[in-house]
Amino acid sequence: MILSFHPCIDADAQVILGVRTLDSSDLKWVRKADAIILPQGKTHELYKACSGSKARIFPNYEMRFKYPGKIGQALLCRDYGCMHPQTLIWNTVKEFTDAHPDPGLFPHELPFFIKKDKGHEAEGVYLVEESASLSKALSFLARLEAEGQKGFITQDAIPCRGNVLRAVIIGKQFITYWKRPERPGQNITTISRGAIIDHDWRPDLQKKATAQTEILAKETGINLAAIDFVFPIAEKDPDPLFLEINYYFGRRGLGGTEKYYHLLYKAIQVWLHDTGLDPQAVKLI
Repeated sequence: MILSFHPCIDADAQVILGVRTLDSSDLKWVRKADAIILPQGKTHELYKACSGSKARIFPNYEMRFKYPGKIGQALLCRDYGCMHPQTLIWNTVKEFTDAHPDPGLFPHELPFFIKKDKGHEAEGVYLVEESASLSKALSFLARLEAEGQKGFITQDAIPCRGNVLRAVIIGKQFITYWKRPERPGQNITTISRGAIIDHDWRPDLQKKATAQTEILAKETGINLAAIDFVFPIAEKDPDPLFLEINYYFGRRGLGGTEKYYHLLYKAIQVWLHDTGLDPQAVKLI
């Protein structure tokens, strides 16, 4: 029996949770299921319940919850030997200031980034260029700590000229495109901040990032995520550096929401076939 919690994928049984939590009826379906399809959002409680069952699960979110946030992803890169910008982990602002009491001394060469642990689309990301911008970032992080949100990273700023390469994993398919700056000198490039999507620029670097993404997917089991890479672009033959993994990501670079759901549906069908189940048992709705 195939159970779907995804609102756009129908199966032998479909449960749409919305804002409610799992109840005893939902758990009965989980225990009966041979395969479970999860949504991208609202997944922690759901994944925990489903992963304790006998069912196979799509997407595979083991790494999402084993290595949460930017701190977790820094540890994932360490554990799996992924090339990435030099990254330091800080549990509190005090830990950082105790290590660097002189405001003129920095843990990285200037400029560098400070990033809060949990954030999306460059939320809570600061480019530190001098003592004043460091102080502003630390004040922001101190306010978060007062609200119970501890932890952040500092990270080398790679001279990528604002170009970020995204590699999207959808099942066995890998799709790459660039997020390029809208204006010269733009240091933080996201779709929400007006980045230009470019599928054609530097195919040689796209090929390199795809190869690294395929290795990561094979070693970790990640089968639905968007991986961002940066390159020291001035180098003659630069290597891709892992920047972050996004398990909930935008669809515009994939051709929009409708195109994304068709790609997702096909990936689920292939996954079901590979697990020995009927791929025709699910429908895109």
